[in-house]
Amino acid sequence: MNLGGLEAIASEIAGQAILDHAKDTESKLDERIAKLDQMDEDDFEKLRERRKLQMMKQHVKEQEWRANGHGRCSELSDQGEFFAAAKKSSSMAVHFYRPTTARCAIVDARMERLAPRHVETRFCRIDAEKSPYLVEKLNIVVMPTILLVKDGKTVHQIRGFDELGGTDDFHEDMLAWVISQYGCCKFEGDPPMDPTKRSGVNSIGMAFAGKSIREGGGLDSDDEGYSD
Repeated sequence: MNLGGLEAIASEIAGQAILDHAKDTESKLDERIAKLDQMDEDDFEKLRERRKLQMMKQHVKEQEWRANGHGRCSELSDQGEFFAAAKKSSSMAVHFYRPTTARCAIVDARMERLAPRHVETRFCRIDAEKSPYLVEKLNIVVMPTILLVKDGKTVHQIRGFDELGGTDDFHEDMLAWVISQYGCCKFEGDPPMDPTKRSGVNSIGMAFAGKSIREGGGLDSDDEGYSD
């Protein structure tokens, strides 16, 4: 085995150790918070302690997210890596791109800025030309397309820029707000613009909404007669 292979294995082991520790710590914090909730008195000290534990839990959760690739916009090399990522992250925004499509670079730039600010969401990209199985199953026909995945199920596709104001100059906050409308990102404050003036927000087909992602068999489909 070459040095690169050994480094990859070592990195994977270290990442799993961080995840295991984070999950164990999170479980213990949940137990302490539950005990506080069962106490009769509702005094300031109890509230302060609960708030402290919640902040600690949030910090641990962020460590877990980062160990799973959150906090940066990463490249998924193939379909297998896509399925593996969908199993680990509860919220994902996946940019299906084509290297020769200029507007795909615009999406990449916005996602690069969003990823460190929204660590609750895993932002990543995958070359559509190298992912024919996913492209066919998800009916991805427009470049760029951002696939939103929540708890292992596809919930929406942002196709092109219609939902983002119909302009190449859309702000990354607009992208974050649209993603948040499908539960795949947290957005605080008012929307960047009047949603009633946005084009296409309700016109995008939801062909694969609610379909579970599973490797080898494509998208689970419990209902019949469903089409794009």
